[in-house]
Amino acid sequence: MNWDEQRLLWSSAAVNVWDIRYNTLWEGQDWLSYRLPANIFLFAVSGSAYVQIDDRKYYLKKHHLLHAGKGMGMDIMPAKHEFSFYLIYYKATLPAVAAGSAVNRLLAESRAFDKVYPIILPEPGSVHSLIRRMYEEWRQSGVLVQIRMKSMLYEMIYELLSQLHHSKDRGSPSDLVAYALRYIHEHYADAVTMEQLAELLGCSSSYMYRLFKAEIGKSPNEIIIGIRMEHAKRRLLTTKLNLRDIALSVGYSDVYYFSRLFKKQFGVSPLQFRRREYGTDALHLSPSNASVSSIVPAGSLSYNRNVNDNHYHNEGERQLILSNRPKSSMTALVMLCLSLLVSACQTNNNANSASEGSSAPAAASAVNSASATASQSSETSSETRVYKHKHGETEIPTNPKRVVTAYHLGHMLALGVRPLGAATYILQYSEKAMDTTGVIDLGAPLNLEVIAGLEPDLIILIEAYLEPSGGYEKFSKIAPTVVLEANQDPVKDIRLVGDLLNKKDEAEQWIKQYEDKIAQTKERVLQKFGPDETFTILNVRSEKLQMIYRDRNMGGNIIYSYWGLKPQEKVLTDLINGIDDESSYLNISKEAIPDFAGDHLILASDASAEDAVGQLLDSGLWKSLDAVKNNHVYRIDFDQFLFNDPIFAMKQVDLLADVLTRKQ
Repeated sequence: MNWDEQRLLWSSAAVNVWDIRYNTLWEGQDWLSYRLPANIFLFAVSGSAYVQIDDRKYYLKKHHLLHAGKGMGMDIMPAKHEFSFYLIYYKATLPAVAAGSAVNRLLAESRAFDKVYPIILPEPGSVHSLIRRMYEEWRQSGVLVQIRMKSMLYEMIYELLSQLHHSKDRGSPSDLVAYALRYIHEHYADAVTMEQLAELLGCSSSYMYRLFKAEIGKSPNEIIIGIRMEHAKRRLLTTKLNLRDIALSVGYSDVYYFSRLFKKQFGVSPLQFRRREYGTDALHLSPSNASVSSIVPAGSLSYNRNVNDNHYHNEGERQLILSNRPKSSMTALVMLCLSLLVSACQTNNNANSASEGSSAPAAASAVNSASATASQSSETSSETRVYKHKHGETEIPTNPKRVVTAYHLGHMLALGVRPLGAATYILQYSEKAMDTTGVIDLGAPLNLEVIAGLEPDLIILIEAYLEPSGGYEKFSKIAPTVVLEANQDPVKDIRLVGDLLNKKDEAEQWIKQYEDKIAQTKERVLQKFGPDETFTILNVRSEKLQMIYRDRNMGGNIIYSYWGLKPQEKVLTDLINGIDDESSYLNISKEAIPDFAGDHLILASDASAEDAVGQLLDSGLWKSLDAVKNNHVYRIDFDQFLFNDPIFAMKQVDLLADVLTRKQ
């Protein structure tokens, strides 16, 4: 993207804000898919998502910004738990300009404001704050709102272009290189191109090439190859994956080309490298130490794995440490950073992988220490205590009596505590499995007036519910407010909520009942299936959306972790032991289903997907699967397995045991 051209266009444009929306999409929920009625800016607030604009695919995380034009198709699918974002719809027009003027030439060469471009802001906080204020004021009625929105949109555009302009000026050698390096580390497994990097930085490909050669002594392509080869080397050492899967996981669909690059980098072929390190014997590695994710060639959003092996410190952090250094020390420092980053990835992934393969009893006991570090509390008096959470330390009642929650409805009911109110989405789903009588619908976004009217002594939230209601401060003015993680482990979560509500004994009692149920059903299930029979959990949401689940939700935690049933090979390598620890599922194309289908298929769907399921069941592809031929397909209700709160979790054990042991 040429930011100089954008500055010229915006300085001449007349704009109207068409709409401003805030939305949260939950993992497993139907994705957002429609054609844009106006130009948009999409600003990511929390979580992450895969976003496709027409045929271009992007991976957005917190504080990433994306622009797209009117008439383009947009698909958004959350990648982890939930994805919260703002959408600013606007229309821009340019006045009639003299022939031959700079603006006239730009109009002749392009569709002006209809371009697609991502922006990683050096300092996103100011833009975030401005967009939040725009949303709050947009919700107010009045004739003057539209005028105010115009001025605020211009202010936002000014802030965007100003940051990008100053970043380019300040980073003539340092900021731009560090900025590009961060992007490369986040997207090394994708099809990262010189043109894509140049577009992000607002400069030409040739200028960026010269910058890299001057500062690091290598071209961007050489850096990308070096990072990919380091990750490939680590996977050769720490996994039993075949060469093709390793090549795919670092962005190469051609295994022969990958092998040539590897040999050029390290002097030996990948397989020679593995044999040299370990000999000809099989690697003595636990599956939980494996670390890989499959990448397919570009062309299908549903199987595009945008991985982030190294978070490169915090989002939006600028590498100002590189400023004002001599070129020689600058080069040495950048190369050292590259080495440390890859090393950090290795340590972080090994730690993550090592924690994944535990059974139910082991997982339950291990959560004790994790829960203790997640929420530390100390007594300040007999009536209150200080509780540490995501937004600091808050003095809360030792024994809260009037509690409002957005997300943890099922957790509270399982502990014998009936909250005063809960969020709309959570309340609607919870009614499928529990008695929610007397629980007030707090709306979406959460209605602060309703919450204040309930006079709570404690408010329990997750991050996704803060933003649309004005942020943490708005809630904390009503009552002590605690912000928890939205985990997917019922044992860990009920301990967390039990500690918060001073219901630790009740939490441990529930855990004991849950473990007993796991043990009883496990014995019944294992009598039916052999140790080498493999399982796959498939969810069909629409004709173009199919998901394979790992060992976290949709029954995967029960089947794989607690009962110990064997996952199909690619489910194990690409998801359970995959390098992308953020997602609980893998979105695949219909054509890829045979690659993931085990001896037994658990098919999850709901009423809205019946047409898509019917088309799949009638297809030759489906009928060719061994699980289908052998009558080893088990249907479950998607809605009953979407949530992992304690009440749903207890029911899920019985539902799965019954469906798997029922005579086919």
